[in-house]
Amino acid sequence: MGCASSIAEILLTGDQRILTVGLIAIQTILDCMNMISLDKKVRIPAYLHELHGSQASITDLVITYMAAVISAIVILYLAASVPLPNYKFILLGLLALDLAGGVVSNFTESTNSFYTNHPTRRYLFIALHIVQPLLLIWIFPVDATVIGSISLYTLIAVLLINRLEDHHKQRGYAAFLMAIGVSFSFLVSISQAVVHLMLVLFIIKLVVAFAVRWK
Repeated sequence: MGCASSIAEILLTGDQRILTVGLIAIQTILDCMNMISLDKKVRIPAYLHELHGSQASITDLVITYMAAVISAIVILYLAASVPLPNYKFILLGLLALDLAGGVVSNFTESTNSFYTNHPTRRYLFIALHIVQPLLLIWIFPVDATVIGSISLYTLIAVLLINRLEDHHKQRGYAAFLMAIGVSFSFLVSISQAVVHLMLVLFIIKLVVAFAVRWK
């Protein structure tokens, strides 16, 4: 593991140990990727179809979970200085895994095809994402107004993009609404950087990655 091990030894102090774990995890995943056929598609269990579709390539699965783990590590690192109870800290980590993994997964062919072929489930997916902002408000109540406002904007944007039939138009409008949402998030006062990052991931995951039917 050469380079990764050397970097890990440098980062073995204080809170930076969490970065070491991330580096080791990345190197381990890369080593595994070199030993298998990444283009091979695997069948996904029915209870995971909403996450990955019915069949997904190994590459898509690997990069989805790499994004989820790396982003969760970054988010928990940012939250390490925030006085949160252990159960809220754990919940924050789970939300980070879901948001970051969803950003990548919703761009993949298998997940996109699944929701294209099951249009009614698209609305169920959108409805379920009302829960995430509510949980984020519970974890960071001081930012309740900002979280609620940006999340409401995001959900309205998703519904508007989802109603467009022309997927080429979807891309342009989605990019526009994402840019507006992310830009607006820098104009409001947010107490913690971790909250800001979670909201940006929420916007990208829903407005661009999910709402657009990528073909």
